[in-house]
Amino acid sequence: MSTLSVLTRGCAKVHSEAELEAKLALGRPLRIKLGVDPTAPDIHLGHGVVLSKLREFQDAGHEAILIIGDFTAMIGDPSGRSVTRPQLTHDQVLANAKSYQEQAFKILTRERAKIVFNGEWFEAMSFEEVIKLNSRVTLQQMLVREDSATASTRASRSAPTRSSIRSCRGGTP
Repeated sequence: MSTLSVLTRGCAKVHSEAELEAKLALGRPLRIKLGVDPTAPDIHLGHGVVLSKLREFQDAGHEAILIIGDFTAMIGDPSGRSVTRPQLTHDQVLANAKSYQEQAFKILTRERAKIVFNGEWFEAMSFEEVIKLNSRVTLQQMLVREDSATASTRASRSAPTRSSIRSCRGGTP
């Protein structure tokens, strides 16, 4: 079985198989990145699936880069839900990040992986730089994101009723 076949096995979609094949043909290690926001102490099954795919890249001689969203995890975005996740302190996020790393390295090979924190570059940005970065994304592009589109559709369809408010539980859904 070819390296390309192994690396694309089990993938629902490969955005550019021809591009991946061309990069593999260069014969040098690729840097494969995965970004995770440690909003809870435990990784979930979805993380395990993509971490397993990263491990396949490592086994083929490539470097895995785990980007820990220590800055973005504090924001509290909807991330596919109809409610905003609770904002966390940096200390809470770092504790979750430590747990994420311990769990991730049960799948990944530590020696062929690099950990970076997105706070290293986001914290250094001025407000002006954040505005400039944000200007690269249009409202339409943000609405295309499934979680944004789904949340806005839900919000426009109906206002919460007394019975739906009573049925909501506190904490993370």
